[in-house]
Amino acid sequence: MGRFEIKELTVSDWESYKKVRLASLKDSPDSFSSTYEREQAFSEADWKARLRPQPGVNISFPLVAESHGNIVGLASGVIWEEDSTVAHVYQMWVLPESRGKGIATALLKSITAWAEVSGCESMKLVVTATNEPAASLYRSFGFNPSGRLEPLREGSVLETQPMVKKLGNFDFGHNSIELEQ
Repeated sequence: MGRFEIKELTVSDWESYKKVRLASLKDSPDSFSSTYEREQAFSEADWKARLRPQPGVNISFPLVAESHGNIVGLASGVIWEEDSTVAHVYQMWVLPESRGKGIATALLKSITAWAEVSGCESMKLVVTATNEPAASLYRSFGFNPSGRLEPLREGSVLETQPMVKKLGNFDFGHNSIELEQ
């Protein structure tokens, strides 16, 4: 596998997005608040809408990791208009045989760079409390537990842990340099 490339999805990529999203839900049903059964019923318009920012609602940054023309990872960054200082990470997933190769880290780095350029002060995500490999990855990337455990979805016994990462908002006032006259 070795090499991979991070790409932003557009509306014209909806079929590829649908395929990888459904694969992620099938592979890791306890990692997402949605289900394979729910999303397999989505229409073409639903899939396209997920790849398009919703004016007045959000700004989105849907990404995939590709290796040799195959999608091996998925993640999305979303900034909700109601709080434009926070970027949320959704849909993080890497193909099982591609895990441990830096793909999730590359996806997180891309979303972080996008969030910082977008003026966000922090990033948030939730991770299934029993998914220690994912929680460990997020902690190593600077995310910290934030708040109480929440149900994965209605009717689930699994819980998720909200996590937050502060972004680099530097106070340049304290780092001034005196120039010689």
